[in-house]
Amino acid sequence: MVTGSLRDAHPERRMWRGRDAWSSYWGRGSRVKIRWAWTVALCSTIAAGVASPCWSQPSPADAPAAFPARPVQIVVPFAAGGSSDVIMRMLAQTVSKSWNQPIVIDNRVGATGAIAGEYAVRQPADGHTLLNAAPTSHTALRALRRDLPYDPMADLTPVTLLVIAPMMLVVNPQKVPARTVQELIDHLKKNPGKLSYASTGIGSVAHLSVELFKILTGTDMVHVPYRGNAPALTDLLAGNVDLTIDVSSSVASHLKSGALRSLGATTAKRTSFDPDMPTVAETVPGFQAFSWNGIVVRAGTPPAIIDKVGRDFASAVQQPQAKEALARILMEPVGSSSAEFLELIRADAARWDRVVKAIHLNPEQK
Repeated sequence: MVTGSLRDAHPERRMWRGRDAWSSYWGRGSRVKIRWAWTVALCSTIAAGVASPCWSQPSPADAPAAFPARPVQIVVPFAAGGSSDVIMRMLAQTVSKSWNQPIVIDNRVGATGAIAGEYAVRQPADGHTLLNAAPTSHTALRALRRDLPYDPMADLTPVTLLVIAPMMLVVNPQKVPARTVQELIDHLKKNPGKLSYASTGIGSVAHLSVELFKILTGTDMVHVPYRGNAPALTDLLAGNVDLTIDVSSSVASHLKSGALRSLGATTAKRTSFDPDMPTVAETVPGFQAFSWNGIVVRAGTPPAIIDKVGRDFASAVQQPQAKEALARILMEPVGSSSAEFLELIRADAARWDRVVKAIHLNPEQK
């Protein structure tokens, strides 16, 4: 069961019952402790001769079988109804059934994700509070906000990368004659500073992606930031700006109608849903920019719990129904390991750090 409020779940009561249970166990008589010691010794002896270890009772830190012990909360730093919220609710419904525990979606919007992140790192490191992470609220935010009350890299541990949302470099064909990335570069160099591009706000992935393109191609454009995707696309369609980089799902219908023209995908490889569309990187080596969505937890969460959460959500995102739903919004399911997700986050963070420093972006501009 997936719910939207913690008021009826009373997790604090369940938490204290859990603590009392453990206190009661370790407070039993010496005979219990002796039996436990003999069990551990026996398991160690058997494990030396067979492939599978023997476990009589799990310890609090190493027992995913005891997790979750109460309702689990997923903190989403974006508004209800957005793509991140929809993805998390869909997957939470599947995982909730296998866990036999409610999963609560808690939308904590504001400060580009910093409000949600700060809340998450203040919760117990026991896996019962998960944080939905995306570039805007995680890696790009860290590059922009050095005054954050927490460090997204040090204070949060990756669990699993759930989906990748490819982005497209698109132009208004009435304003920009280019049909390929190379033609766009040539057009920009002939008209330095004369073309403009839309973004969903200063410091957004759309903004930083075009700035990366400018750096790698030696071109210049005027940035026009908007408060969100809808007004940016409206002005692009009206011809008030010339181009943008946006997630594929947002521009797909306009590409089909011919109102916009895509010059390339911003992923490292061609997308599965449009393999004939070349990537920007095929013309501009080193260019890569895409949105992604995953789960992180407070640092210090037991590895066994991280593995369990990661496996179960990775399994959920690979279910046929989930894959079909994601395909409809042009997102690609992943379901990575914690280590693989960490590698992606580090690369993403390094990329946006370089861009922010190169363009001397002042966070106060936000």
